[in-house]
Amino acid sequence: MFIDPGYLILISLIILLLFGVPIAYVLGVTAMMMIFLDPAVMPMVIGLIPFGGANNYLLVAALLFMIAGEVMNQGRIAEKLIAFASSLVGHIRGGLAHVNILTSLFFSEISGTATSDAAAIGSVMIPQMKKRGYSAAFAAAVTSTSATMAIIVPPSLNLILYAYVANASIAELFAAGIIPGFLVCFLLIMTAYIISVKKGYPTEGKFEFSRVIATGKDAALPMTLPILILFGILGGIFTATEAGAVAALWSIIMAATWYRSLSWNHFIDTLRIAGKRSAMLMFIVATSTLLGWYLTNQRIPQEIAEAILGISDNYWVILLAINVFFLLAGTIVHGTPAILMLVPIFLPLADQLGIDRVHFGLIVTINLGIGQQTPPVASVVLITCSIAKITIMQIVPPLMWFIGAMLVALALINIFPAITLWLPSVILG
Repeated sequence: MFIDPGYLILISLIILLLFGVPIAYVLGVTAMMMIFLDPAVMPMVIGLIPFGGANNYLLVAALLFMIAGEVMNQGRIAEKLIAFASSLVGHIRGGLAHVNILTSLFFSEISGTATSDAAAIGSVMIPQMKKRGYSAAFAAAVTSTSATMAIIVPPSLNLILYAYVANASIAELFAAGIIPGFLVCFLLIMTAYIISVKKGYPTEGKFEFSRVIATGKDAALPMTLPILILFGILGGIFTATEAGAVAALWSIIMAATWYRSLSWNHFIDTLRIAGKRSAMLMFIVATSTLLGWYLTNQRIPQEIAEAILGISDNYWVILLAINVFFLLAGTIVHGTPAILMLVPIFLPLADQLGIDRVHFGLIVTINLGIGQQTPPVASVVLITCSIAKITIMQIVPPLMWFIGAMLVALALINIFPAITLWLPSVILG
């Protein structure tokens, strides 16, 4: 070949992305071009490899959790969680900001995707925060960054995909995401509190234990869903895919019968939305598998690992380089294709450094989550800006403070692997 395959792949990816080509086509076209240009590779793999990659039982869990999250969204379950969160933290200065963050944590344990979290919580909380005197930019920034917890805590779609790519235990990854999720939640609340004190944002009345009990009863049923998922998977009662089926069924029963907030038309819309999203996901999985196969066939991941190791033999320098790479990758590529495309490249390097695969999964996921808070991707930020009726430039000043808080959490997780690995070791042995 007249040019190094690695450089040709990089050039193709950049050009197609700059022209706004959908990511699935970017990956597929690049892979097919390289295969056709390489006489040593049989073209028939174009039909075989993508099918084999997408034909995985674990990926069904993604569709099922999407259905569960969308049912909760359509069924207005978020309102029950908001009322409960308000009773717990509304009395603190900047109460609605803390309610927003805590509700996102609750909803994250149901939805599994940051976009669903931002849409469900933002549509309720941002207008309320604006009415209570919070700036639209601050309300949007709080909603956007707190929604990122959905890709950290179980049943995170990104962790499911990472488990598929890295051949890691989904039970261990789910357990590993719990403490980092609470850490991010705490740091976001502290940041919101400091800003709220400085800006003089209001509280939402006094703390009343009777209100906690009343709202807690109303929110108790939705809160059984994450508990059911975690105990089922961590206890070895069912697999991640079976957990997705249980979650989808239980969410439908709750919304349709108990709360009576899910009509037949809403249910059909829910299935349509989940079907479209899962089809997009499977298409990306198929094309990324083909490109990943070609990269591995050409030993490009090993060459990249050797190049990075050539920079320094210091563990922390290499780990910093990996973090910076994934952080920057998150700014231009969505989490799903980034995991499918980049994890196979960097996994050999992580193994060589002795980084536990579960720990590495949380490092990758959080980096991509932070990266996606900045343009040009910034899908969650775009959702919250649309709800708040502001521009991207307006959200940047308050957003930077919350991104800073998430970077602190990322640094702590890198420095202290026990933050991710302690709970899986206790629960799963």
